[in-house]
Amino acid sequence: MVNNYYTLRALVREWRPDLHGTTVRDIYSQTKNELTVVLGGAEQDWMVRGSVQRPFLYLFRRPGYHKARRNVATLFEDARGRTVRGVSIAERDRLVSIELGGGGRLLWQLFGARANAFHVAPDDTIVAAFQRHDALTGTEAPEPYPAPMPETFAEFEDRWRTNRNKTRQAVQSAVSLFGGDLARETLHRAGVTTDAPEGCSKEERRALFEASMALREALQDPAPVLYGAGQFPDAFSLIPLRHREDAPAERFDTVDAAVADFVRRRLAEQHFHRLYDPLEEALESAAAHERRSAERMVEELQSESRAGRYERWGHLLMAQQDQVPDGAEEVEVPDLFEDGAPVTIPLDPAQSPVENAERYYDRARSTRRSREEAEGRLDDTIERAERAEALLQALRQIDTLDGIKAFRDEREDALAPFVERPDADVDTFPFRRFDLGGGFEVWVGKNARQNHELTFHASQPYDFWLHARGVPGAHTVLHRPNRDAEPGQRRLYTAAAIAAHYSKSKGSDVAPVMVTERKYVTSPKGADPGVVRVQREEVLMVEPGVPE
Repeated sequence: MVNNYYTLRALVREWRPDLHGTTVRDIYSQTKNELTVVLGGAEQDWMVRGSVQRPFLYLFRRPGYHKARRNVATLFEDARGRTVRGVSIAERDRLVSIELGGGGRLLWQLFGARANAFHVAPDDTIVAAFQRHDALTGTEAPEPYPAPMPETFAEFEDRWRTNRNKTRQAVQSAVSLFGGDLARETLHRAGVTTDAPEGCSKEERRALFEASMALREALQDPAPVLYGAGQFPDAFSLIPLRHREDAPAERFDTVDAAVADFVRRRLAEQHFHRLYDPLEEALESAAAHERRSAERMVEELQSESRAGRYERWGHLLMAQQDQVPDGAEEVEVPDLFEDGAPVTIPLDPAQSPVENAERYYDRARSTRRSREEAEGRLDDTIERAERAEALLQALRQIDTLDGIKAFRDEREDALAPFVERPDADVDTFPFRRFDLGGGFEVWVGKNARQNHELTFHASQPYDFWLHARGVPGAHTVLHRPNRDAEPGQRRLYTAAAIAAHYSKSKGSDVAPVMVTERKYVTSPKGADPGVVRVQREEVLMVEPGVPE
């Protein structure tokens, strides 16, 4: 909800008194996809920071002026030195402007696949763009499109969609500025428990409309809350949520402080997972690999020793040389060690009986040495598995950014045998990402937690959702720049090939991949993260692989 229209509107209202009359001191980017505008006042400097990278779009303010000395790009130079005349937000749209003296403005577009920031001239043309600068300079600035909001029950009825999977989703369609949490709060306050929108009676729909109007009124007077235990909150809300009244909550006096704290802690959480997740994955894999190796060694060592069999064959050939025909490939002789029972011994036809016997003695000695070495390797393998498992258990006790940093530093030597590289200096975008052009991107989860986050929080209902059929694999989303954009068969099959590549079907020549719109993917109640139920799927047969 930190990027919700109502939150941005509340921020703008709180910022106006402080930012009016300040001067644009600097505009720069030192974090990928984040733009910082520094505004200097007579008594206080402010940094307004905004991210234009999905899935975490945000805009927040911090006091002071802090700038790194390296890896900083200075932007929008024509706006520097200008006075701020005001701060505004478009009516029912997530376009936030810092209006400049002499005309023009700095504009954040905080929605969609092409979120961006601009310096806009007085004639509403783009002077400079933070993203896609060359393509957008000189074009028209984004125009506001007020989201429809029902003011009467009749308008609410007109926007009610019975083809949604859940009543909550129908509420979001009817009251388009509400996100998931506000839609859930609407159901809770209305006392509606009907799961499917087509099953809601007129009385229930009226109760939902009245609850939504009450929420809209409450949003005029924010009382911000962060929900969640521990260092990393799981939700921001502009008002207290009754459906979460039993959850751990932290209240704030201002929206400004709450949003800044939430963004800071969410960014810390992303950093935490960039450090934590590769370690957990590597230690899980190492522990499982070493345990499997140890089990195979134990199975081998518990079987009858081949060394004894080879040695016995050598003794039998030496004792019964006269029974071995010249050039024979095998011979059947009485087993003098087993009451004379016949035994068949393979032979090298080019060798004499004595030479064959000596060959078996050599193989017996070699097999005994290998077995002794295997017994030594077994102890080492078990010890490695135990070390990996102990590190994994210690890792799973950590839930703070400082904790994971200290763990990596203090146990660097112990981790080295199990981790390929010492750091996770990667793009802050949390998922694997493939650009297919035209605004289409493929996003792939890296673990169960990310699969759940990707499917149910980062993707849009109209995005395509893909998963290798019948085998474990990563959740994969083909992100569409807007709901009307059609990817075409080539992009769809490329996305399916990527989904197959990140699954147990990776080594197959051809693999089935199911495809559906994300809105037809649900999480069964009480299911583990990553477990889903899929409706209306199609199946594509593809060769697993990723684009070059």
